[in-house]
Parts: sequence; C-alpha cells; structure tokens
Amino acid sequence: MTTATMRAPRPAPVLTPAPPGKPLRPGRWWPPLTMLGVVLAGVCAPLVRTPTFYFWDDTAGASVGAWRNIGDALLDGRLLLLDIEAWRGGNYAAEAAFGLYNPLLLGLYAGTRAIDDLALVTVVIKAFLFLTMALGAYLLCREYGARPWPAALLGSSLPLSGFTLWMDGAAWVTGLTVTALAPWVWYTARRAAEGRGSFLWAVLAGYLCASAGNPYGLLASGLVVAGVLAEALLRRRFRAGVGVTSAGIAVALLSVPTYLPFVLSASVSYRAGSQTFNDEFLSPELSDLVGLSSPSFTPYMDVFGELTFSFPGLYLAWYLLPLLPWLRWSVLRERVRGLAALWVVGVINLLLVLGPSQIWFFRWPVRLLPYLWLAVAVTAAVLLSAGLQRDRLRLRGALSGGLVFLGGWLAWSDVPVELDRHLFSTGLVAGLMAGLLVAAGRGARPAALVGMAGTLVVLAVQLSWWPSNANVLDYRFPRGAEAIQRSFADNGPGLRVQIGSVAAAGPDRGTNGVYEDVLFGSMYAVAGVESLTAYSGVGFTNFDVPLCTEYTGSTCPEAWDALWETPDGADERLADLIRAETVVVQRALRDTQDEPAPQGWQLEESTDYVDVWRRTEPLPWPEGRLSDTDGPVEIVSDTRVGEVGETVEFRRDGRGPIELTFARLAWPGYTAEIDGREVPVEQGPNGLLAVPIPEDVDAGTLTLAWSPPGTTLSLAAVGAAAVLVAGLTAAELRTRRSRRHTHLTPEDATGVPHIPERAPLPAGRTTRENQRR
Repeated sequence: MTTATMRAPRPAPVLTPAPPGKPLRPGRWWPPLTMLGVVLAGVCAPLVRTPTFYFWDDTAGASVGAWRNIGDALLDGRLLLLDIEAWRGGNYAAEAAFGLYNPLLLGLYAGTRAIDDLALVTVVIKAFLFLTMALGAYLLCREYGARPWPAALLGSSLPLSGFTLWMDGAAWVTGLTVTALAPWVWYTARRAAEGRGSFLWAVLAGYLCASAGNPYGLLASGLVVAGVLAEALLRRRFRAGVGVTSAGIAVALLSVPTYLPFVLSASVSYRAGSQTFNDEFLSPELSDLVGLSSPSFTPYMDVFGELTFSFPGLYLAWYLLPLLPWLRWSVLRERVRGLAALWVVGVINLLLVLGPSQIWFFRWPVRLLPYLWLAVAVTAAVLLSAGLQRDRLRLRGALSGGLVFLGGWLAWSDVPVELDRHLFSTGLVAGLMAGLLVAAGRGARPAALVGMAGTLVVLAVQLSWWPSNANVLDYRFPRGAEAIQRSFADNGPGLRVQIGSVAAAGPDRGTNGVYEDVLFGSMYAVAGVESLTAYSGVGFTNFDVPLCTEYTGSTCPEAWDALWETPDGADERLADLIRAETVVVQRALRDTQDEPAPQGWQLEESTDYVDVWRRTEPLPWPEGRLSDTDGPVEIVSDTRVGEVGETVEFRRDGRGPIELTFARLAWPGYTAEIDGREVPVEQGPNGLLAVPIPEDVDAGTLTLAWSPPGTTLSLAAVGAAAVLVAGLTAAELRTRRSRRHTHLTPEDATGVPHIPERAPLPAGRTTRENQRR
C-alpha cells in the first residue's frame, strides 16, 4: 500500500464564534455541510430499492399510529396520556416510548400530521434524527480537539453504520432518537465543564435525550455525566464537577414523569418481575466487534428466530480497523486526563455490550452498540487529527493489509456460503484504503472526502445485498392514511374486536388486499376505529392472556371462543363486558361461517379475508362505558366526561354488595369518588376496571378519573429540578458578573481558568500555516 500522512495538527478544540465585525470564514462551514450532505444522501439511498425502508417493524406497527394520535390531540390543544379506546396500546404514559413531555418529539408529531403518506412521515422524522446525530457527533469531535475534516468524516460514518441504519433507523425509532441526541448531551456537558458554555444547555440536551422515552437514553445520559465528571475530577476542576453533577441530577429528576408511570404500571404488564439473565439473544461476542470495518460481515448471533443478521449489524466504518497501524497512539497517552470521558463511556458500554442479555429492564445488549461506536468515533477523530505515522512504511502497510484480511476472514467464517461477497468486500476495502492513504498525503480534506465517498460506495454495495432488514417484521401496511380511513369508514360506532394474526395475513396485503378488512399494530388509530388490536410494549397481562394477544395485537384462533365465555367473577360474556359492537374474524386464522351465531349476534358479511359479526341489539348505557352491574343497584345515568373520566348516577335497590364493571382496563392511576368520598377501584373480570359500592351508600354519583401513577412524586421531582436549575443559573450569572468586574481571562462556569489542550505542531509548521489549512 502507498502511504502518506494527515499532517494537520489539532487546533483549538472547538469552533468558536468570530469577534464582532469578523464573521466566520465561509471555508469553515464546508466540513459540516459536506458531512450533512453525505449523510442525507446515505439516508435516502435505501429508498431507491425499498421505498418503505423506514416504514418498518415497530415504526409501522407502533410509532406511526401513536404519532398521529398524539399529534391530533396536540393540534386540539390536549396532551394525550391515556387513550382508552386504544385499550392495551393506549396507555402512552405507561409505555414511556413516545416522549410525551419532550417538546422536540411533540413538535415532530404535530408538524408531520398533515402528511398523508405514512412512509414519507417516517422518512422526514428519521432524516431529521440522522442529521441531528451527525451534527452532534461532529461538534463532539471538535470539542475534543479534532480537526474539522476528520470530525466530519467520523460524523458521517456514525449514522450510516450497520445497526444504526438498518435496525434503529429502519425499525426502532426510539433507539434512533436517543442515539441522535446522546452526542448533544456529551457535547453540551463537556463544553460547560470546560467553561465555554452554560450547564443549562447540558440540562436541556440531557432532558431531551432522557425524556424521549427510551430508557437507554437515560442510561446514555448518565454515563456521559459520569465521564465528564471523571474528566473534571482528574484535572482538579472540582467546581466544574459540582456543575456537571448538578446538571445530571436535574436531568434525572426531570425524567421522573417519563419513566415513573412505566415502573408503577409494570405490575399489570408483562414487564412485571424483570430479572437479570443471559440467553445470548442479541448478545455480541468480542470477536464480533472486530468486524466493525468489514462491509459483508453479518455476525452469527441469535436474532429473532434467525442465526445471523440479515444486514451488517456490527459494521461501523470501512477505514477504521485498517488505519490502526498508522495512527499516532501517543496522543491518547498525552491527553489521558482530558479524554477520560471517552474511556468511561467506551469501556462501560463495551462491558454492557458483552454482558448478559438482560439486566433488569435493559435487554438485548446490542442496543448499546451505537453508544460504544460513538466513543470509538470520537477517539478516532482525535487520533486522525494528529496525522498519520510516516515511518516503517512496509510494516504498517503489511499490518493494515492483515487487518483488512482479518475482517474478511471473520465475515467468511460466520457465513461461509457468501464467499463471493466477502472476497468483493475485502478487495473493495483494500482499494479504498489505498486511495485514502494516497489522499492523506495531500491533506486532511482530500483524505476525508475519499473517506466519505468510500462510505457511500460501501453503503451502496451493502444495500444491493441487503435492501432491508429481514430479521424483523415487515407489515406492508398501506401508505396512505386517507386510504386506510376510507377502507374502514363503514365500520360503524363502538368497539371493533379483531380475531386475527399478522402471520396469517400472508403476502397478499395492501389497500386492495387483506388490509381492506383487518389491521395490526396500532394502525386502527390511523383508521379512527376503536379496537382491542393495538401494539403495546407493556401489554395488560390479565386481559391479554384470555385472548392470547401478542404485542402486535395478533391473537390465536381460541380468542373467538374466549369472547363468548363468561369470565370468572362475572355474570356476562366477555364480548358484553367490553361492549363489543363488531367482531371481525380473519378467515385464514379461523373460518366462522358455519359457527352457530352467538346469542344477540349475527354474521353480517363474509369477504375473501374475514367474517364480520355484528350485535343485533343495542347496548345499555350508550353514553358511557359501564358494562355490567352486580348487586341490588339501579343505574340512573352513565356519562363519559372528557378523555378518560366518567360519571355514574345510581341508587340502591336493596341490601347487599354492589360492584360496577366498566369497559376499560384497570390501569394503575384510576381513582373513584362517590359525592366527594373516595372509594377503592379494583381489577375486575379479565383485568377490567371494577368499583365496589360501599354498603352504607344508598345513592349518589360515582366519578371516575385517571392520572399517571406517581403524579405527585413526579411533580415534586420536577419542582426539585427547577430549584436545582435555578441554583445553576444563579451561580453562572454570579460568575459572569465577577468576570466583568475583575477583567480576568475567561474562566469556566466554576471560576477555574480554562487552558485548552492542544497537540504540538509538526516540525516545520507554524500556527499561521495551520490556521490556513
């Protein structure tokens, strides 16, 4: 291989605003702008072959329906915490996955609500997150002293890496969200600790990341705070450490309303009793991480019923591993204290990635891979900024070639049947590496441009092999929201119960296929239909088990029988207890045309895909959700109030116990009062909400209300955070006033003078020459 050197040294660690009257030179914008252009091109590349690349798996099944539901409420001036008409999938507060208190995400939901093409909505939101990730990574690299072009190179590689693009990007949008925001938490926290920014920005960035609803965002924010704190303590900036710690505590307190309802609702969900164990599911091994520069590497790993990834899941950047022999490793030793956060974040995430498959609520270690890659990318940008080594060329070339071969060998060893891909991939990396080393001799910019171009070339090759993520579910939903609504416009009022399975839908899907009659996940929210069918990451165990409901809303054939049975402790059939008006049975799952009609029901229609059953007589109490009474009681009226409330006027007909059952799930957070007197609420038959009437009450008005469990504690946590943030603000204002009065050299927010770390200039180069480059 030919070798050269990236001889440009590190300038001051970060782009700083120009003095008044001296605007930033236009050339300083080219690295980040080029990076963003490369990322945008890479994000759009999958759409060439797979237009629904981002309308996939959980994004399609869970997120899109929730986005529209929450967006509708926001445009009406409401914050939707519980949608009782979405049943098991409507407790958005307990799901904690949609950032109900996150202004950035709420703005995206409301801002994309007018777009009819649901696949386009996912592209808009995810492209924004990809670009946010790239820019945050770029600024973080610059904060650690990386030069603009190396920072741009690594910033373009992170969003287009295997797991981030194919898994978080295509399917797990909550993972993409926190991965996009984590670099900003790190950047703002370190910048504040160095005295070049306010801790208030760190609190804001940390809050946006942690409140996105993915607990890995909270974990990532905590690790970042720990890393920056370690840097401050190692450099004896104790007051800066106090500021970092205070900002971290404020973020944790502000996140309580997001996660406390999830924790307090776990008792009724399948998340109850989460433990630590290992079954090797989505658990990489150390050797798998060595394939980070092998474009054809699909690691051998247990992944959703398959033994290998259907995409390059552990790929990061084609140039990283082969460049190892050329890097100036002494830079890390020289700056060990100033780079402490890289070690803390990187090492802890490495341990977690290699750890057990579940630790408490945190499961599937590979989900932490993007945070490990973030630490690796920043470290690589710092090393590349110091220039490449120029001595012992043959040895370095041989080592680099050996590393390229090693990556190809590991890729072949896991999937030997794809030898042609591995040979092509290895040759491609070798050729690109030679071009990169040649370009490095002309400067940092040519090298970075070759690196970015190579990233797009490699991505194009990968997409030709793996145009989508085949490890997870492709629902193949219709893309048009209005078309979906038209298909279900004749559903009629009331609850639609669906007995069906997405696995039985087969390949014949779409607006003109089975999706004219059934939907899965949370798509009924798009259709505007009340249904038991909804995606849920928590579920409601006592309700889901009798109907054998999966997380996607799919059921088993026996759910039809369960509907017409009387649950324990009830006097009515389950179909009556939930106030079902329509029952739709997917014929591929169970053909009910010849079944005897349940009492009060008739078969109204049979299509190629479903049998449609409708109730023949109206339900009692049509203005509310009361479904059954037990005991000597007369119901005078039942009226729904607002989104979740309800009032029932009743009077006793005799002595004895009375219980009212409602067609709503008994989520934690419900309260009941009779004329101002609090009465208990219980789980009734199959997890439905039940309210016993005290025997000393002869008549009155029962009022039902709901708020997220732990609301009082959540408000107290937010109040404490506000006090802490106010204290941070006061301390920073006091420091600024002190600076103005004493005319001292700029200090950090803690009053400690800031001495930026700079790498020594290479021989023969002056500071002025470096600035020109």
